[in-house]
Formats: sequence, C-alpha cells, structure tokens
Amino acid sequence: MARPTNTEALRLARVRQLFRARMSEVQTETGVLLFYVWLQKHCPQLLPSGPGDRYEHLRVDLAGLYK
Repeated sequence: MARPTNTEALRLARVRQLFRARMSEVQTETGVLLFYVWLQKHCPQLLPSGPGDRYEHLRVDLAGLYK
C-alpha cells in the first residue's frame, strides 16, 4: 500500500473531522451516504480522487467512525 502524501493525510483528517462534527446525522452507513452527498455539494475537493468508486473510498476513509 502506498504511503499517503501530506496532502492526502490532510484531506483524510479533514474528512474525518467533518464527519464527526455532523452529529445531526446517524453515524451509520446511511449517515455515510448522506455525508457523501453533502461533500459532493459543499466540499467536492475533499472527496477521494483516483480510480474506482468515490463513495467506496469514502467509506474506507471513515472506517471506525460509523456502525
């Protein structure tokens, strides 16, 4: 697995921070989906880049923060 760059580490930290701050949403798979839609609208630059499904990458980014 490739070592994350500083930019990627900062992106990941911000995404996790924002997800935890959105306590109005349930911290479940549904909450991750709602957060994904919110990120698309408000902070698309924070969504994972690269090949593959961006939602699935986001789920991995948020591992351990939802049930």
